[in-house]
Amino acid sequence: MLDKLDKILIGLLVGIFLPLFTFFSYWLFFHSELNFPNGLIRYLRGGNTFQEIAIVCVVSNLLAFYLILNKKAYGLSRGIMFATFAYVGVVLYVSLL
Repeated sequence: MLDKLDKILIGLLVGIFLPLFTFFSYWLFFHSELNFPNGLIRYLRGGNTFQEIAIVCVVSNLLAFYLILNKKAYGLSRGIMFATFAYVGVVLYVSLL
């Protein structure tokens, strides 16, 4: 089953949407009273916690990378790693603003 999904493009899509899903889940469980995403981002930047939440979202990608790498789906894991590097660049850019 994993042989059909073992493509870099699919890994890239998983790597892009998994942190977004993690960010949405954080909002849903902890701050659902705030507007999504503008109110939540304003709240996180005001409390200087935006960088920490972004790092948690990137760590979810690394966890998926590790689990898929153990299944020997190298194309899928390579796509997830490319997306992780892109997210790390975004986190660095946002934190240096």
